[in-house]
Amino acid sequence: MNYWIFQGNPKQFPVSEYVAENATINWSIRQEHFKDQVSVGDKVFIWRSDGGKRDTGGIIAFTEVISEVYEVDNELKIDLRVDDYRIDEDSHMLMRRDLKETPEFMNQRIIKSPQGTNFLLSKEDYERILKLWKKPKLLQSRLDLSLLEKYLYVYKWDENDKLSHLDYIKESLKFFKQFKNQSYIERMEWVDVQQVGDHINALLMPLARQRALGEMNASIEQYRKSFTYLIHGNDPINERIDKFLTDKQYKLFGLGQSVVSEIIGIVFPEDYCLYNQQDKVAVENVLKINPKYVRGDSHGDKFLKFQQAIKGENIVKKYEEIIGGLTDLPILLEIDQFFSYLYNNFSKETLEVTDPVGEPKYWVLSAGKNNALWSKFQEKSHIAIGWDGLGDLRNYVSKEEIADVLQKERQTVEKPRNDALANYQFCNEMQIGDYVFIKQDSNHIVGYGRIISEYQFEESTDRFKSIRDVEWIQVGNWLYEGLPVKTLTEWTAYEEVVGDVLSIIKEKPNDYKGNTVGDQIPTGIETYTQENFLSQMFMSEEQASEIIESLEYKKNIILEGPPGVGKTFAARRIAYLHMHKKDAKQVEIVQFHQSYSYEDFIRGYKPTENGFALKDGLFYRFCQKAINQPEENFYMIIDEINRGNLSKIFGELMMLLESDKRGKEFAIKLAYTEEDEDFYIPKNLYLIGTMNTADRSLALVDFALRRRFAFIAIDPAFGTEKFNEFLRNKKVSQGLIDKINETIIHTNNEIRKDIVNLGKGFEIGHSYFCPTGENVLDEEQWFKRIIRLEIAPLLREYWFDQEEKVDEFLEQFE
Repeated sequence: MNYWIFQGNPKQFPVSEYVAENATINWSIRQEHFKDQVSVGDKVFIWRSDGGKRDTGGIIAFTEVISEVYEVDNELKIDLRVDDYRIDEDSHMLMRRDLKETPEFMNQRIIKSPQGTNFLLSKEDYERILKLWKKPKLLQSRLDLSLLEKYLYVYKWDENDKLSHLDYIKESLKFFKQFKNQSYIERMEWVDVQQVGDHINALLMPLARQRALGEMNASIEQYRKSFTYLIHGNDPINERIDKFLTDKQYKLFGLGQSVVSEIIGIVFPEDYCLYNQQDKVAVENVLKINPKYVRGDSHGDKFLKFQQAIKGENIVKKYEEIIGGLTDLPILLEIDQFFSYLYNNFSKETLEVTDPVGEPKYWVLSAGKNNALWSKFQEKSHIAIGWDGLGDLRNYVSKEEIADVLQKERQTVEKPRNDALANYQFCNEMQIGDYVFIKQDSNHIVGYGRIISEYQFEESTDRFKSIRDVEWIQVGNWLYEGLPVKTLTEWTAYEEVVGDVLSIIKEKPNDYKGNTVGDQIPTGIETYTQENFLSQMFMSEEQASEIIESLEYKKNIILEGPPGVGKTFAARRIAYLHMHKKDAKQVEIVQFHQSYSYEDFIRGYKPTENGFALKDGLFYRFCQKAINQPEENFYMIIDEINRGNLSKIFGELMMLLESDKRGKEFAIKLAYTEEDEDFYIPKNLYLIGTMNTADRSLALVDFALRRRFAFIAIDPAFGTEKFNEFLRNKKVSQGLIDKINETIIHTNNEIRKDIVNLGKGFEIGHSYFCPTGENVLDEEQWFKRIIRLEIAPLLREYWFDQEEKVDEFLEQFE
């Protein structure tokens, strides 16, 4: 079952009267990719937009889907039974102006980006909204509350399990109670130190535990001395934390910021709240409380400021007033559970998850050796991945951690990186709404389905424990040669291959018994709107419109900017936006380089077994494809366009690139031709180039070519709300987001000022700080890794003769 909000505009039709006067209504499914997701029994809230009358919109009805999707006059429809309706404020409809002030609704897509007809809800969001629908007075009673109080009431009324880690916390509290006895620490043996790993969440991940506690990294006397100082030292708590982390007298390998903060919070639960990733994100991102960190703060300083922020907001007092005491735990440990609830339920903008199939990925998965698991996959309606010795894959932060454990288990010299990647992707990068092909060997596909669940780990299963539920769309046996050999491969980037495979499956929709299965295969071509584009790009609506206008007017654009701003990523999506759909067959990508020639791109003689023959180049063939389909638009994306010798590559076609020189009437003779034929660039072909402005080794773009292109600057997105929101969705705390923005903006300012050696084209791009596919689980380590492995080497290359200057820059990242 799925859950929805369907929106109607009273300026277009009398939505209120329609709902009130009909027991059964029909509704359009405008987002075509939803047509396979709406089904009988789905629950639907009807939303009336303001329709030009400010503050009149909101939820006016609760309905249920009673038909499959059908088509009328080329429009997709669905029938709904109206179970309850309230069409005005007096009858207690849920008003938009009120809903946008509530935690349950403030981040919903229909609030933040209301364009559209159909909006998918998560089950949790549906249940919270249903509670408000059933008890509208709850909504009214909370409007004047502070943000903290609003979330406390949501926590109080939410029926989801809020204390799932209660037993673990009690065990940890019992264990660390011993640390308050200094003599216990002074008597600790190595086995006692290792037990710390059983009671610290940050050390539950296998690699982190192995690094810190797999073997002694110092003498037992050093461990005793360090823990004694941390817990019983005379210095202020922030100084003890910092010395434990950085001072050679006390520093212990593998016991970093998260571990130390957690130990302090559990040993002294009456004085300090835990200070881990979840707590920081909940306080800073969700509750919008600013601990007022400043540049130069040590971890100990931040720890104290966090505690002071909690006290300053009277969180303990308000928690006790609204929630009371749910357990016999110290109150700050209960509040830590409240923060965990906020992290798990509200730290990710609903905007990102309301449309899980807006950008589906395609995967190819093996069903085990000799296809042994395929029958189980069908029977259980799931897919699975092996390597059960790894345990729950959610416990690993990175692919490297998984590779290290597999290497140790197998005792091999080389790390099994492909197997590690398969496990990591299965857990973290696969998403609900993605599609999966099951391969039998390298030449046969036996199944095709849609992923309908998050990653699950089931201890009770006989063999494979890491699974995802799948809705099988087709089963059969289709020949397709050259399938990937790896256990799991993402195929999304190979859009033409995916389209070919879908076409083959659609032509032969038969299962093993020869029975026809329902034709449910999507065409592989989805509509692509400005809303889709803006949800993926760090751009404003005005910027997007300007790009499309430039492409339409000039027919040729170049996206220019420093490395790491997403130029190539943007190029393909600009093509999709211009053609209003995602069709990879209408997009061709080529990367220019210094050896690329006219003969490669346009036409030339190439060696054959019998001498030389005239061969058409990539651009020539693509132009012919566009000429043969004049009703469609085609897009040639030229990556790194300034790396080639442009005058040489384009040759006599330079003139034809102009927007007013397109079409048959401007045809010319090519340099190489065997027949009396002319060539022209059709009007339905567009060029999108990308150019790194930081490439010193390249000459400026030829002026003759420059005037034929519109140049569009793609700038780093640091400091923009879209970039901030992206990182918040990846579970990065607002404090670290502010630090990234402040330090990188400062660094980029200095790079721009250095007009002799660098300049604007050498700025640091935002993609360095854009994790793909997973949430950031340890933000401090993630940030330090980027600085150490990517930013520091880049700055040292920029200012290779100014080491002191680079060191000063790197200090700001500490």
